[in-house]
Amino acid sequence: MVVEALIALLGGHAPLLAAIVLLVAPGLALLPLLPERARRDLVTALAAAPALGFVASSVALITVASIGLSLDGLVIRLVEAALVGVGLALPGRPEPALRLRREDALVAAGLLVAVVAGLILEGRVIKGSPVPGNDWAKYVLYADEIRNHKSLLIDNPFWMLGVPFREDPGVPAIYGAFLVLGGQSATVLVHGIWVFAVIAILTTFVFVRSLWGPAAGVVAALLWAVLPISQDILGWHGLPNLAALSMLLLVLLYSACLFVGDRLPLAQTTGFGLTLIALAATHRLSLLVGLGALAIMVATAFVLGDLRRMGGAIARTLGAVVVLGGGVAYDLIERQRTFGGTLSYADYKASKLPVVHTAKDLSLVFTAVAVIALVVAIRRVARDHALIPLLAMLAFTIAGAYAWIVHLPLGYLRMAYYLPLALVPLVAVALAEFRRVRTTLVIGALLAAVVAGFAWPAAHNVRFFYGFTNRTSLRGLDAVAAQLKPNEVVVTDRCWSFLATWLLHTRTLPALYPVDIQPKAELVRANEAHAILDGTPAGQALAQRLGIRYALVDPTCPDPNGNALPPPRVGTPAFTSERLLVLRL
Repeated sequence: MVVEALIALLGGHAPLLAAIVLLVAPGLALLPLLPERARRDLVTALAAAPALGFVASSVALITVASIGLSLDGLVIRLVEAALVGVGLALPGRPEPALRLRREDALVAAGLLVAVVAGLILEGRVIKGSPVPGNDWAKYVLYADEIRNHKSLLIDNPFWMLGVPFREDPGVPAIYGAFLVLGGQSATVLVHGIWVFAVIAILTTFVFVRSLWGPAAGVVAALLWAVLPISQDILGWHGLPNLAALSMLLLVLLYSACLFVGDRLPLAQTTGFGLTLIALAATHRLSLLVGLGALAIMVATAFVLGDLRRMGGAIARTLGAVVVLGGGVAYDLIERQRTFGGTLSYADYKASKLPVVHTAKDLSLVFTAVAVIALVVAIRRVARDHALIPLLAMLAFTIAGAYAWIVHLPLGYLRMAYYLPLALVPLVAVALAEFRRVRTTLVIGALLAAVVAGFAWPAAHNVRFFYGFTNRTSLRGLDAVAAQLKPNEVVVTDRCWSFLATWLLHTRTLPALYPVDIQPKAELVRANEAHAILDGTPAGQALAQRLGIRYALVDPTCPDPNGNALPPPRVGTPAFTSERLLVLRL
């Protein structure tokens, strides 16, 4: 941190050090916030640092922005230095310092294999440029605007003709701070999701290793790295969703420690509360999943008679949420004011979770093994209460996937991304039942190799499906950009919505569907875009009033049900390619 600050004083930038300042340094300093069993050895402690650093930095940056401080380089560095200072002053730091033992070196080697496997398969989806997906563009744009305005609660001058940024602030706060410290072009963030994918592998290891041993931890990390569903979230660039998975793994860790009777002193319940705050700031659907699973855990603890024993830790955790969560609460409330309400469950019915397709996304082999592991866990849970949080997470995930039955509006399809939170550890724990560690590792590695065999070709399919931007389509966008006037409005379909906003840096009117939208306030503008593409009299009048000359559509873009979208009824082709059709209105 000192070296990075000195380089900045001399007028230079060190992007790698900037990332360490934001994620690794505060995570290492704040290790006493983790349960004691998660920092008994050096490998687990180091693996936990990035996720913990994200938790602390995101909450702190959102808080200082909420009280009106400018997110410039000085403020960001002071915030990170304060986090490190607080961490170093906390009790519970291991003495003597953690050392790398021989057995830890073997565990580190196994974890490294998992990370490398993840990097290889993830690279099949997002390596190189341009990357697939549409959503990455909105996070890059938001981070760039944060750097420009030094604030989080700001307006998006381009989206839907100009509206407030309504994205959850957790990841954008880190992205914006990184651009301020690193001094790079915002386009470097296109691959930022890769960092969070690796953090998820590391945090999976931390959770499972802390409760069921190093062999189970390595197997869990390896399975998480090779699941095909992990590639799908990279394809459409579900950045906050992916980041929140690591937060949920920490929530499961704290919860499991309570169920097995670990004593969580004030520092560790503060860490639990801070993790819940970060989860709220990172992804609202994941917060709902986390709170739902916690509610099931509390009910289970009450039935088991453990709630009174846990009462003190729960009270301290809630106290930490109240004391430390004010800035995040203010930010979220201010964002919510512009949402205009939420859509009804009927608007999300098109996103029902297909069971067979989900099993294939997990791979049929892993799904079959996971079912067996679930049976084993149900039989074992009476003597291993650490499994209760996993079963609670699985129960709420399944319930959320079918929440349309009780008319609860949420993205039912996206509940699939929470299945690995429970299923991967359950499989690893079941394999750890073998008496010999070598047997657990060999069978786990074989299972991972089989699953990776399914993930390898699936990665190509994911990249192709979400590959809206390629050399040809970018050439078409360049031609459009050369003709645009300042602040000219462009209408797009759902596939080119966020991409056009960032790549053209002009006002856009995207024809989204209700399932694509969280804020109800954006539905009116989306319907106007549909009217323009459908050529209705009202749409034609609006296009003329706004001076819209161009429409951008993907000829292969599907509707929410997976069917081909009907072609626009207006305009003449000005540029035609496989993934981009430019219409002149």
